[in-house]
Amino acid sequence: MPVTVAKVDLKDPAQRADLEKIYADSPTWMRRDLSPEDFVEQWIVPCDEIWGGWFNGRILGAVGIRKTKEGQQLIGICVREVTRRRGVAFQMMEAVLKELTGHVYIDTRQQPSTDILFDHLGFTKSDPVSSEAGTTWVRWKKDLA
Repeated sequence: MPVTVAKVDLKDPAQRADLEKIYADSPTWMRRDLSPEDFVEQWIVPCDEIWGGWFNGRILGAVGIRKTKEGQQLIGICVREVTRRRGVAFQMMEAVLKELTGHVYIDTRQQPSTDILFDHLGFTKSDPVSSEAGTTWVRWKKDLA
């Protein structure tokens, strides 16, 4: 499934609706029990950049990027459930990483799908950064040219 990657315009109602659909499909642990609309408002809107993976004019996946003291933090990477396991997240992240420089990191739940994705993208996994309610969070890091 070929995906085009481009920045998302939150002022466009159709793009905003696509983001809300993406996060409606996300696991509850990722949204931290927020509604999809609240997750987009509290976690995605404040990002410095939002990138989407597009197919047939619709956004199938998204990731936010925040600039921090530690580098560029990836926030809320998620793909619509109907298109998971088709390489959308990998294609999207590969294209986004080509646009970034410096230190990039993401704190995410430790799970096989995340381990596979970030390992294939060349990230290094750190020791767990936290554990809450039986969920272990790890930091994946990568230095880009």
